[in-house]
Amino acid sequence: MNFKADFERFDKLYPVKSKQINGLTFNYRFGGNGEKTLVLLIGGLGISDAFYNHFVAFAESFTVLTFDYPTETCRNSVLADGIAELIKSLDLKNVFLVGQSYGGLISQVIAKRHPELVSGLVLSNTGCLDSCMEEEARNYMLQMMAGLQKSIRLVRVIPMPLFRRILLKRLEKHFTLCTPDERQYMTDLFSYVLGRMTRKHELNMCRLMIDLSNETDIQKSHYTYLDKKVLLLLSEDDNTFGAPVKQALIRMMPNPVVNTGISGGHLALILKTDMFIDTVKNFVDSIE
Repeated sequence: MNFKADFERFDKLYPVKSKQINGLTFNYRFGGNGEKTLVLLIGGLGISDAFYNHFVAFAESFTVLTFDYPTETCRNSVLADGIAELIKSLDLKNVFLVGQSYGGLISQVIAKRHPELVSGLVLSNTGCLDSCMEEEARNYMLQMMAGLQKSIRLVRVIPMPLFRRILLKRLEKHFTLCTPDERQYMTDLFSYVLGRMTRKHELNMCRLMIDLSNETDIQKSHYTYLDKKVLLLLSEDDNTFGAPVKQALIRMMPNPVVNTGISGGHLALILKTDMFIDTVKNFVDSIE
């Protein structure tokens, strides 16, 4: 398990490309085989290379697209439309959005605004934007978004090297059940990902997540076209969004497949990569 050598092979096989879409700069990786396309949407870190192992595995069976979130906008509606245009520009078909945390929330926005593009959703340990969710769930989501104002104030004043070290220490708390080799690999992976994080990037990610409060007009009816085409991976040991929000998401989606068995907290898809990949593959393969 050598992260540096492993990632160098990946980077050579799937080099970063760049496109300007509606004033947004998408630095993306694209490749693989298959009639179905997986668009991997990273969470609040906003740096897609954290998904590189998933990309490699999925590329054996599917066409795969992933990208860092552009820093030119802090509006989710603009970002969703930009992602849709990127998908169109690459002429991708049978598109499944695979979103983790914030990636699951922007997936909901894309699927609402561009139903003509989306064949299915895989939402992992994420929240809910349902306009009809119960008050407890709604307040939970709004409090999370409001709390990010504090994060913005901190990011503006804390030196970025210190900020990155703080984030890495928080992430390392999730690695306690890993073997020593796995722990080192995870530390190397996230050290690299966080090393790419700039102040501008992190401020933009915070603003995007705060802006989700402007996207809470979504209704169950927006997703009727995805009946039985949604997989919800909601780890039982992940309490990031809370039980009321998880239940609201389950109720909003039309006859979703719900899996709570991939443990590992909010980073389950990273800590249990093989299980996550197999579960997603089996689901996507089952959709005609």
